[in-house]
Amino acid sequence: MKPDPAKFENVLQLGGIRTGTLDSPGAGGGCGTRVALIDTGAGLRFTVALDRGGDIVDASFNQFALAWLSPNGLRPPNPAYHSGIEWIRGWAGGLVTTCGPEYVGGPREEDGVQTTLHGRYSSQPAQIETLRNPDPHNGRHEMELGLIVRDTRFFGPVFENRRSIRCTLGVPEILIEDAVMNRGDTRVPHHWLYHCNLGWPLLDEGARFIYRGKAVHWNVPPLPGQDIVQPLADAAMNKLKRVPAPMQEHAGSGERGLIVETEAERDGWSRIGLINDKLKIGLEISYPRKALPRMANWQHYGPRGSYVCGLEPFSGSLLGSARDKHRLARQFLEPGETRRYQLKLRVLTGGAELGALKKCDGLVHS
Repeated sequence: MKPDPAKFENVLQLGGIRTGTLDSPGAGGGCGTRVALIDTGAGLRFTVALDRGGDIVDASFNQFALAWLSPNGLRPPNPAYHSGIEWIRGWAGGLVTTCGPEYVGGPREEDGVQTTLHGRYSSQPAQIETLRNPDPHNGRHEMELGLIVRDTRFFGPVFENRRSIRCTLGVPEILIEDAVMNRGDTRVPHHWLYHCNLGWPLLDEGARFIYRGKAVHWNVPPLPGQDIVQPLADAAMNKLKRVPAPMQEHAGSGERGLIVETEAERDGWSRIGLINDKLKIGLEISYPRKALPRMANWQHYGPRGSYVCGLEPFSGSLLGSARDKHRLARQFLEPGETRRYQLKLRVLTGGAELGALKKCDGLVHS
């Protein structure tokens, strides 16, 4: 619906960006977290965690929640999360969690450095550089939140990310643009991953994933004496693209998934997503394949509430250079170098929109 400027005075009546502070779980109101609440005016509403790298936590479309939220809730950043797998104690879940900027994946040793689960990015506060609301009275329907996030240490590495989150009034779409720069004076490792976490009711039995490409399979816990990466026939891998009911074998830390070299459309963008035919809605996630050549489909269908999947476009390696022989498993940023990324999330409804995403689907193969 096109806004009629004669019928409203404050644009927030229709949509836009507001900032504030949310109380943290169990904090008694004394330890809040800065947020930006964004309403697209098209049924899509979401929360940006300003104290957690400008990531997106809860998100909904009309009456439907899109994202899975962890039992932790939204907590302030804490350096204690930068050890081993302690990242999961502070992780709120949510629609987009950014991982990096140095390493992603599980704890391991890389070039003499002990890494931690998914890196430090999501526990760094963001500085607001730009906040621009739509102004339909003057013909502007775009809104933008511009952020600066720094991950620094004396003697280096020194990373700076300039993030822009853009929406258009009346369009159920989010565009995230990141420019990650090495502001230090030595070459540094750089891996980058968008952990997009989908939950019920969008994620439900019978829903189907949309993607195609060359894939490898992993399973946790592995069989005795086996690595988590296990061979799986193509037909069995393709069965993982249909969402099942909760699984008892995923109680606790059970999980499985695929790492896929996604294929791009003619414009160079990969288009992946999830379609729930029962609700007649879908979520499309698109990105330039050249910048994010691989995607992980993490699946954890726990039997009591921990029912979640992740669609995770990434650059670099989740498994580490000792186990991952992909040509892009080792990546670096030179002093002063900037790497740019784009991630677009769009809610789809109706036969035409869902049909267009279905055309991007295909088989995965080893």
